[in-house]
Amino acid sequence: MYGAFGPEGQRMREQLWLLPSGDNSIALRATVFRPASTLTQRFPLVVINHGTSEASRLSVSMPVYYWLSRWFVDRGYAVVLPQRRGHGSTGGELVESVGSCADPDHFQSGLTAADDIGAAVDYMTHQPFVDPTRILVVGVSTGGWASLALAAKRPDLVSAVVNFAGGRGGHAWGRSNSVCGVDKLVIAAHDFARTARAPTLWLYASNDSYFGPALAAKMAAAWKDGGGLVEYDPLPDYGRDGHTIADDRAGWDLWGSNLERFLASNFAPSKEPQVAQGP
Repeated sequence: MYGAFGPEGQRMREQLWLLPSGDNSIALRATVFRPASTLTQRFPLVVINHGTSEASRLSVSMPVYYWLSRWFVDRGYAVVLPQRRGHGSTGGELVESVGSCADPDHFQSGLTAADDIGAAVDYMTHQPFVDPTRILVVGVSTGGWASLALAAKRPDLVSAVVNFAGGRGGHAWGRSNSVCGVDKLVIAAHDFARTARAPTLWLYASNDSYFGPALAAKMAAAWKDGGGLVEYDPLPDYGRDGHTIADDRAGWDLWGSNLERFLASNFAPSKEPQVAQGP
């Protein structure tokens, strides 16, 4: 029941896939992009994880993050964007939202979302065009939080993590710069870091209305205090709301050099060539 369905498109070899989730009875819808290349070497895999809007989660389209995906495809990465349970075409209950805004469980919420991402990555590492030794996990907002949780839950799976404006519970009760259970979010970041081993890059704009610079700094400090590897350097204001730094081409100028430097230091090529076994 899993794998590609339908032909590749003209846009970065775009293709729809079905992938496993944390629940054996539910398949995740996903978008896959690949470089337009005839090289036989396998590509490192980037899994990009979307955010969540309670108001629109069931009506959202398939995650694409075109400009973020293109940044990686242009540099020779295969990209997969799974749509987690409780969102869009995958549908179902939002199982990764554990607790309430008054009493959230940010730790377990992250681990539940990580189950979906981990199952998707496990499947993709068996594809003939993927280098299973080089797995970069990237997330935006709740997807960033889930990516950090995956690094904690599956430390042997993840090579590195890029966290764009990650967190949970932002815009509490519809208010900007208000977070459900903010202290629990910081504590959970510390607890995730206790088992995470992958280097992480945290990218937050100064005018992020969901997780502002003061909170981002506290979470990064908690991650470091928990034993995690973290690079956090606050970015300047971006657009009308810095929470959208991964959404368009202009974002490259904001975080591109940071990401290039991080990957050069923490995501080196395989020592042994990975030769593809098929298309």
